[in-house]
Amino acid sequence: MMKRRGKVLRDTSAGPGLLIAEGQQYPFPLEGVWQSETPPRPGLVVDVDLNEDGIVKSVTAVSESQIAKEQAEQALAAARAKGGALASTAVARFGMPTLVATGLLIIGWFFLSTISINTGFLGKMDFTFWRVLSFVNAKNAFEALGTLKDGGSAGLYGLLAVITLVGPFLSTFWKDRRAVLGGLLPLLFMLLVALLVRSAISSATAGAPTEMMDAARSEIMKQVSIGMGAYVSLLAAIYLAFISVKKFLVAKATS
Repeated sequence: MMKRRGKVLRDTSAGPGLLIAEGQQYPFPLEGVWQSETPPRPGLVVDVDLNEDGIVKSVTAVSESQIAKEQAEQALAAARAKGGALASTAVARFGMPTLVATGLLIIGWFFLSTISINTGFLGKMDFTFWRVLSFVNAKNAFEALGTLKDGGSAGLYGLLAVITLVGPFLSTFWKDRRAVLGGLLPLLFMLLVALLVRSAISSATAGAPTEMMDAARSEIMKQVSIGMGAYVSLLAAIYLAFISVKKFLVAKATS
């Protein structure tokens, strides 16, 4: 018994029906062959059972829900195949370690907490690296405090963050030997942001006597703790920087 998917071409209102399956047409009677409550009609999708001689033994209508399910499964399978091909191409082109490190960097910057601030009666507040960029982008101390509470625009620093994420892949598009040093960009950018945060805290306490300013800065720092996102992204950035310098030195030695 052979089972095939077909489509009704002619119903059985004026004699035997006709269906097509895999490019071949097969006549079929209604009695004893049609297995569904839905009557045959042109265009209806069916499952066909054929005997060894190619004679139709049974025809069953395929429900629209079943067709939709099969189409969804086919689309998912195609997407998986395409995604697998793209992933294989990316691994071959950039290398798995670089892709993993960049992925961890993205997770550390955008999804994990970089710093936590104990605000007292408001409780503990967590901030991603991206939120910290909003703090750095603020024009003054009051605006900076507002970004910690309500968020804000990362501005130019947000653009720089996106650009630095491309750094580890710069040598793919720019064939200059120095392009491999693009892997240093994430680490350098993180160090820059750390300095800017420190500067912003110092600016917030500026104008007070030195002893009071030092005490205020010290008190602020006591309320700040480093989150998992900072450690994950820092380790990823250090790895990318190490690989970048290593590739540069190897290329320089062999040139």
